Amino acid sequence: MGVRYLDRPGGRLAHEVRGDGPLVVCAPGLGDLRGTFTDLVDRLVARGHRVAWLDLRGHGESSTGWDSHHETDVAEDLLALVAHLGGPAVLVGNSYSAGAAVIAAARAPEAVSGLVLTGPFVRDQPVTALDRLANALFAVPWLGRALWCAYWPNLFGDKPADLAERKRALAANLAEPGRFAAVLDMLRGDHAVAEAALTAVRCPAVVVMGERDPDFPDPAAEARFAADALGGTVVMVAGAGHYPHAERPDTVAAAVAGLRGSLDRSSCRE
Repeated sequence: MGVRYLDRPGGRLAHEVRGDGPLVVCAPGLGDLRGTFTDLVDRLVARGHRVAWLDLRGHGESSTGWDSHHETDVAEDLLALVAHLGGPAVLVGNSYSAGAAVIAAARAPEAVSGLVLTGPFVRDQPVTALDRLANALFAVPWLGRALWCAYWPNLFGDKPADLAERKRALAANLAEPGRFAAVLDMLRGDHAVAEAALTAVRCPAVVVMGERDPDFPDPAAEARFAADALGGTVVMVAGAGHYPHAERPDTVAAAVAGLRGSLDRSSCRE
């Protein structure tokens, strides 16, 4: 069907839609593009889902110049897309968008029938001296952009066959005016709202974490924290890094399918 655009206050969101059946909305992490879900979308459509996947505000083919790019903003974007397409929907959120998906589920339980969170940031992590140095370097736009593109492939465990092509596309996109500014605005934020929202979520949830995710000192412990707070389950993926949906799409598709029987919300927590 090609790219579509959803108008929002302050800009418009690029997204694609395929398939028929219960709705699944997929949202990438900061500094990434909606193409990260290409292989997962194929699996979900084959399993009988209607799937939408979008570029975050300021990213990909979505517009630039938004007033802010915080998790709460992304949460409202997700809810707007669900409403536009006709929900409820299972939200598949990676990394930064996982926190936004949690906020969306807490704010509008009627719109979110389930959560599948991959490599989720749902609380702030300890900040090391190296982190502070990296943040300072990232704040220099041309240098930060180059560092992000150099670091990004290391977030994968087993590298996808088309990783070089994906990296070129990402680098080209982030070089466009206003793109890396969106990434920096997200990096300046925190995850306090997402953490506070965890226990307010009432729909089924699955946390899918790569055993080799370099963003967490102990990926298994972080996955368990999120799942316990959500009353959900954990799927640990051997060999995978921060992007299980791209590295192991069959595993993540199975996690979505596992929620399908709960789409009537009859199994949501009271």
